[in-house]
Amino acid sequence: MPKTLAKKHTEGKSRAKKHGLTEAQIAVHWKEEAYIRPPARFIAQANLNDNSAWSASARRISPNASANTPNSSTGISIGTHAGHRSSAFWKWFVGGRLNVAYNCVDRHLAKYKNKAALIFVPEPEEENHIVITYQELYRRVNEVAAVLQGFAGLQKGDRVTIHMPMIPELPITMLACARLGIIHSVVFGGFSGEACGLRAADSGSRVLIYVDGYHRNGRWVDHKASADIAVEAARKKARSLTRCSSGSAITTNTLPTRP
Repeated sequence: MPKTLAKKHTEGKSRAKKHGLTEAQIAVHWKEEAYIRPPARFIAQANLNDNSAWSASARRISPNASANTPNSSTGISIGTHAGHRSSAFWKWFVGGRLNVAYNCVDRHLAKYKNKAALIFVPEPEEENHIVITYQELYRRVNEVAAVLQGFAGLQKGDRVTIHMPMIPELPITMLACARLGIIHSVVFGGFSGEACGLRAADSGSRVLIYVDGYHRNGRWVDHKASADIAVEAARKKARSLTRCSSGSAITTNTLPTRP
């Protein structure tokens, strides 16, 4: 153990004993200020060992004024310059417009539409792997976007909460939200329905997107039950939620809105 850490470890024990605290309780307040630098041999073999490379990369992605004109077919521009400092704040790619859904899906269609974009391995070993090509991903993202826009009435700037496990529908739903410009809060699927509902209310979401159920640790999890709890938890905080399931059925539940 380095001397600085050993010293703090010893001091922590004495302080903990003096104030009736456990070592673990006081250890969280330690401040480690030691620097661990890589050895020269490691730096020498690194692919990027010259700081000037970062500046060169910034210049390559920072277009001039004429290059900032949006592409006529995509309407996408990178921005006037890579970094702009105003007072204590930095702004990156000022004036740039880039939809994440386009960057992750659309731009690959011309050359890689039949290439696998997602490969999902289900938990039940007897089930086949699911391969989704870029073309299929594009179709499914647009389908979900159409449902969110047409059924739920969502528009750019609206907020939703996504409560799903690690299944293909999760990134598909996130990309659909990005395509529409919808702010989406992703809650880990293992969190309880109450935890999800509180997060949905705090984020100002008006739509909860979930799945009916999924396999986890060798058993089938009824996720709709968690969604029901989430809706109730949000209602207690006076937040309206519309429920959208990626299962076979889509149901709604409109709750009293906050005044």
